[in-house]
Amino acid sequence: MVLLLSVQEYLLRHLPDYLLVLALLSSVVFLTLRRRGTRRSDVPIRRSYNITMGLRKMPFEDWIELDDQFPTYHSIKASRILSRGAQASTTNPTAYGAAMELLEHLVDYLPARYPSLYTRTGTGMRNTYTGETFDITATPLGEDPMQMAARMVQDDLAIMMEGKDGQYYLQAGSILLAGFWRLGDKLGMPLDEIHTSGDVPGYREKLSKGMNNFFGRVMSGGPVVRNNYFMQADDCLAWSHSIGPEDGEQIGWHTSEANKGIEHYHFRSERQTLRRLPRSGGVVFTIRTYFLPITEMAKEPYVPGRLASAIRSWGDDVAKYKGRDRWQDVLLAYLDKEHERQMAEGLEPEKEEYVYPY
Repeated sequence: MVLLLSVQEYLLRHLPDYLLVLALLSSVVFLTLRRRGTRRSDVPIRRSYNITMGLRKMPFEDWIELDDQFPTYHSIKASRILSRGAQASTTNPTAYGAAMELLEHLVDYLPARYPSLYTRTGTGMRNTYTGETFDITATPLGEDPMQMAARMVQDDLAIMMEGKDGQYYLQAGSILLAGFWRLGDKLGMPLDEIHTSGDVPGYREKLSKGMNNFFGRVMSGGPVVRNNYFMQADDCLAWSHSIGPEDGEQIGWHTSEANKGIEHYHFRSERQTLRRLPRSGGVVFTIRTYFLPITEMAKEPYVPGRLASAIRSWGDDVAKYKGRDRWQDVLLAYLDKEHERQMAEGLEPEKEEYVYPY
């Protein structure tokens, strides 16, 4: 107890308030990275599907999530930085200051949040697992700042900057594990065009005005988080080759083989956070992908029934966007069978609402 109090006293005297919380949490809880699992907060499935922004307030200490899959994600991202280069990870000049500010925030945050993986240095930080040293003070920087940031976390990253017309434009990104979209197709686009060019269901009718208003005031009340999910008909985290080759002109669910064996299907969930960078004014997205076989997902209590119900509730536009006609026969039959099995084994339907936060 005396030792704990002395640590707390040291932190109180030497750390800014926002890092104090992280350091105290890290010293007690984050001795090792958590094991990946189908945590309920990673399974954003409501029984009925509604088109909303779905934003929730987020404690700052929850900004970046790392788990025991870090080595796998890091290896894939490092390989794709080499193979894809600026096609997938780059910074436009208008966002360079914001990208450097993002690096500063990551170097402050990660060693405090995950001291078993990162340690501070005089010029940045060191990854104790990979041995990488990140020097964010070098002039010029050793690589594009978004590429450097990508090596630090499991998330994809994007920065939106306000233009002279008041719209927000995608001006920097490291989109290495997106599965279904390419940075080169969206870089430089305003917020509305990013979504309409991707045929996001209900965007014009239900989301556009709210999204643009939100970006004008984003982060005045702190960072926020949202989740979404997709089905994928292959096991590739970085790019879903079942919708076509990554460099192909025509990509989409129409190219995918219909109703493959259940072992091919994966659940791809994205945890997206948004926060404003105070110095540059840029808005940074983190996009953390959780990627699990449907057969593994369906072992989680209540998931088969919830997911089947959600899929059946989709409107035609959402169903087309998510490729339902290419996999629904196999997937729904499997989920229904697993739901029936869980019920037969004693799962209590009346307790479901207390188990899931969504």
